[in-house]
Amino acid sequence: MKTKACVALAALVIAATVFADEELELARQALRDGVWAVARNHALRSGQEESGRLLVLESYARESRWQDMLATLASWGNPDGEGFLCYRAMALAKTGETESARKLLDGAKFSNEGFARNAAMTTAEILLGAGEPANALKVLAATDVGDSVDGRMLKAEALFATGGKKDAEDIWRSVASSTNAPEQAVASAVSRLDDIDLLRNAYGAMKTAALRRSVGVRLGVALMHDRDSFDEGSKLVRSIVRDSPDTEGGRDAIMSLADGLIDRKAWASAVETYAEALETWPEIAKDAQFQEGRGWALFELGRLEESLEAFNSAFELADSDAAKAMALVKSGDVLSALGRGQEAMDHYRKVREEFPKTLAAERIAGLVRLHELEEKGRAQYGEYRFAEAQKTFEQIASEDASRSARMEFYVVMCLYGQGRDEEAETRATRIADDEDMDLALRAEATLWLAKFAYNRNRWKEAAARFSSYAELLPDSPSAPAAIVWASRAHFADNDFARAVSTATKLSTLNSGSAEIAAGLLVQGEALIELARFDEAVLVLERAALAAGMSPDERFRAQILKADALFAMGADNPVRYLTALDAYRTLFLGEHLDPSQKISLAFKVGKTLERLKRTDEAIDQYYSQVVIAYRNGRERGVSYSDEAHADFSRAAFRLAEEYESRGMEHQALSILSLIVASEVPATEEAARRINRIRKKGKFL
Repeated sequence: MKTKACVALAALVIAATVFADEELELARQALRDGVWAVARNHALRSGQEESGRLLVLESYARESRWQDMLATLASWGNPDGEGFLCYRAMALAKTGETESARKLLDGAKFSNEGFARNAAMTTAEILLGAGEPANALKVLAATDVGDSVDGRMLKAEALFATGGKKDAEDIWRSVASSTNAPEQAVASAVSRLDDIDLLRNAYGAMKTAALRRSVGVRLGVALMHDRDSFDEGSKLVRSIVRDSPDTEGGRDAIMSLADGLIDRKAWASAVETYAEALETWPEIAKDAQFQEGRGWALFELGRLEESLEAFNSAFELADSDAAKAMALVKSGDVLSALGRGQEAMDHYRKVREEFPKTLAAERIAGLVRLHELEEKGRAQYGEYRFAEAQKTFEQIASEDASRSARMEFYVVMCLYGQGRDEEAETRATRIADDEDMDLALRAEATLWLAKFAYNRNRWKEAAARFSSYAELLPDSPSAPAAIVWASRAHFADNDFARAVSTATKLSTLNSGSAEIAAGLLVQGEALIELARFDEAVLVLERAALAAGMSPDERFRAQILKADALFAMGADNPVRYLTALDAYRTLFLGEHLDPSQKISLAFKVGKTLERLKRTDEAIDQYYSQVVIAYRNGRERGVSYSDEAHADFSRAAFRLAEEYESRGMEHQALSILSLIVASEVPATEEAARRINRIRKKGKFL
């Protein structure tokens, strides 16, 4: 019986051993195939406390799940044994507990070559992180890391840090080109190289989504460094980071994109990129370089107050004297552009006093003198000493080439102040049309030229210049107003269709309520001129309700709407009633001036005529227009040209009606009122009086 029992027990032992071996083999296969959870499951089922547990730890290492590794080791009571010690030290190092890792490894001996190699690499990694690359190389040299990819990558980092750039790049290139290196190692290797071809190959070959994204971001950055491939790189970076903001290197890539846009003088796109970055990573607002770059882009767009705020933040966040000094200089430049010269000078002097050993302080000496000279020129200009100011600005330009363009624009202003309009326009045109010129300065010159042309009734040129300004600086606070003026110029040129289409561009800009209201008003008036009355009514209704309307503009919108309704009455007499109600409602308004009341009263009378309510119209013309006008003149009221014309029209209409009824005496009385009023229609009134008198009834 004993013999049978022993045989049975032996069979069970053999079966258990076979089961354990099979489970371990399955775990090893799963580990090779990267099926980490399966590998851990079978390793634990094997029941092998050391080999199975070590395999579990290896699976965590392959996944870089260092916290899970530490938690698992703790649940096992942090077992002794060189393998467990090796993995624990590795996990501690990877999670930033480098001192604890060093203490574990300090003096430790490893009989297993694999664990000795891993311990050496962990030690080398700790030394690299501590800024001791030479010692890291010594550790790696003292241990045979063999063909270990991780060991070679560590050696490359140490070589690079000690100046062995070529040797390091040779290793990275070798790993990147390897057919059997782990994806993680390949991704790390290609990310250290600027080889676009290698990056493209790796990006296409990556199977792990996170690694593919990180390599894609690095490829995008490399492409952006190539001027001809900037747009391709930009699109790649944006697409990856937009979908996965937490992609490794994503935030730095977006900052590289913003830097590239600044280098290309794409200021509006750069500002947009900074805004997207801030929305995605709010903590980036505490990055001094972010604020500095954002400040530059805003400055070039003419958004000076925002630029000043960014540079002030950069100063507060900077962690070196050099960076603080540069931020102060830049904020001083913004203050100068804002016309706050004394504050700018205070910033420049602060640089010299508080950061005297910085490069900015060395350079600021001449800059301070030039800024003082510029302030002198500004003061001369403000005192209308234009010729003296011109000489001052020309002196600055001759001494500082970087400021010559800005000084040239100031010279334009001085020439204009001296009445040398043609010369000023010629020089401003050179600035505006020079595509190599600073964008903000080109835009400023373009806007000046637009106003110059508008004031001289050169409508086509003015419209083109205003539109050009908005295209150059679409994010500028002045861009919406420029579009409104472009629309007005088209209207003045009788190009009503262009006036309408130009005003619609306001919807694509960051327009304030005042600009939108003004644009709607121009658009509505142009639609009336185009006889598109139904559209005009809708647009003018929006204009009348717009928040940015001044009282005069609101009245203009309402009366134009009523005019459109009146015009529609030709096809639909009901519209005359609607127009009549609109005119009468406006007439009762509290804020109307005497001229507006005369014009509205005339429109009421004209509408009554169209409704064939002639007697009411006659009474309206007489009492609310002619008599109201005469009484106003007697009180010393000064009427507008439109009111003069409406008074004359009403009086002539009354005279015609009375004459047609055979009431020549009344007609003469009304015409005499026109003559007595000395309005432009006086001669016509006198001619009609003579014609009536020749009928023979009057002496």
